[in-house]
Amino acid sequence: MAQDDGIVVRAHDISYVRHTYRSFEFASFEARAGEVLALLSSTHEAARDALLAVAGLVRPTSGSLEVLGAALPARGGLRASGAVSARVGLGVFERVAPVEEGLTVEELAAQEARLHRAAPDVLPLLAAVGAATHAGDPVRRLGSEPRARLSAALALAAGARLALIDLTDPFVNGLSAESSRALMADLRRYAAEHGVAAIVATGEVTCARAADAACALDFDAAEELAAGGATEPAGQADGAAGTTDTPDGMVA
Repeated sequence: MAQDDGIVVRAHDISYVRHTYRSFEFASFEARAGEVLALLSSTHEAARDALLAVAGLVRPTSGSLEVLGAALPARGGLRASGAVSARVGLGVFERVAPVEEGLTVEELAAQEARLHRAAPDVLPLLAAVGAATHAGDPVRRLGSEPRARLSAALALAAGARLALIDLTDPFVNGLSAESSRALMADLRRYAAEHGVAAIVATGEVTCARAADAACALDFDAAEELAAGGATEPAGQADGAAGTTDTPDGMVA
């Protein structure tokens, strides 16, 4: 992978199919520094598993995947959580990267920063992703939008080059279209200012359209994107074309 092309993740025809379990198939996408890529899926599992593959926690059963210049093996199966690169930040992932419900938003973000030897003063980050107003609130009291913003803060707290955020998880059920757009706007701004690549897994087409680029992981998701007037392919999965967006985040 060229070091000056801005591509942080390059996936080509990756699939994760094991026995009777079928997740994503033949997914191709690229994530660039300074941008937010949305992986849109009609199922929770496909988008989540694609992010876990990028994190190195799930090995695709076929295809090629390069992350931060390194090729990840496609042999199938799970890897230990310690396999996540220090340059990759994870948000909240059910059963993979859960959070302590009794801790506050600021405590969790500071804890994540310390784990990666980053500055523990996380208030500027929380402000940047719109989570500062809930800094003193314990996670158990958060609604869907502040929980989604907490997930973004945790993915970015490590000072990583690549942030992975799962918005398909049940913990953000009920996130409105307006809230999704607002979160994407904040993430796009942060990514551009800090040169970070962010990949968001989502089941909401409005959220995907508000990212810098979007890739549909299945036909149903592709049809939803196409219905929005998408014109430019950004990726595909099993023949399903993705989209790229106009500079203001709205589909042309």
